[in-house]
Amino acid sequence: MLTFIKSDASFLEIELDIMNSQPEYNLISSGKEKLTLHDIRKEHMEEKVEKERYIISWEGIPVGIIDFTMSNPKDRYPWLGLFIIHTDWKRQGIAQIAYQHYENMMRGRQVKTVRLGCLEENEKGLHYWRKLGFCVVKKVFYRDKPLLIMEKDLVKAEED
Repeated sequence: MLTFIKSDASFLEIELDIMNSQPEYNLISSGKEKLTLHDIRKEHMEEKVEKERYIISWEGIPVGIIDFTMSNPKDRYPWLGLFIIHTDWKRQGIAQIAYQHYENMMRGRQVKTVRLGCLEENEKGLHYWRKLGFCVVKKVFYRDKPLLIMEKDLVKAEED
């Protein structure tokens, strides 16, 4: 069974292990393959947007991280921030179940559209989000890197 557990300082080492299981993603997003506890703490502290952050747990085992905001101050849309699964748990359908859990949570909160940003060079991420029904709505630059803003209409997706 999959659950989301509210993350806090007691989960920093678990988050570090999850993040460092994906060195390719870390390299794309932060310019280095391995993050430190300081990097994880900094990520928790520097956010200017009110967000919810959870450990994705499968059968009681921490397997991923998800964070999101219900209202991005720039456009007032709900945004999925981080969505990452530990590499040991890839290709087992957990990411799809976790994403569906998130989408159901959003529908329960009467959300009609969600957005996310995917770095243009993250080809695996782009493929994954497109497969789940996200479409690129614009391109911006984030930390001097091209970032594709992607959107999914949850009402239309539910009708399909």
